[in-house]
Amino acid sequence: MKSSHIDEMRAFNRFYTSLIGILNKTFNSSYSLPEGRVLQILHLHPGISAREIIAELNIDKSYLSRILLTFGKRGLVSRKVSQADARSIQLSLTAKGQKEFQHIDDRTHEQVSQILSRLSESERDSLIKSMRAITRILKPIRAQEASITSTSNT
Repeated sequence: MKSSHIDEMRAFNRFYTSLIGILNKTFNSSYSLPEGRVLQILHLHPGISAREIIAELNIDKSYLSRILLTFGKRGLVSRKVSQADARSIQLSLTAKGQKEFQHIDDRTHEQVSQILSRLSESERDSLIKSMRAITRILKPIRAQEASITSTSNT
């Protein structure tokens, strides 16, 4: 493997995280990026289990536990025993949690819209095509990581 490839990927990561402001303590809201991602997963997958969130986000079990505890105290998440497996808890956003997620989602949508609006249509098409290529190439690696995470948390 070429060292220059590693350097280029790291440089791209630094550039992109800086561009979207991901290093700010709170990313587009009063929530951290990991908290926002957990809210998003709960929004997209009502009734999801903590184990499934861990696999989806590749997040540390104890870190997720702290986030969910905080969300519970804020009234953002509800918990229900799974009817399929009484040992499993299904997590969903409350109405308040849905409202918080929608606020974050709206702000993120606006931020991305502002970035894309500075590009020509052909630049936007090229950028999106490149993003799809990156996703297609890296998706198998992400699937392997998710598989490793889910088996190590069982």
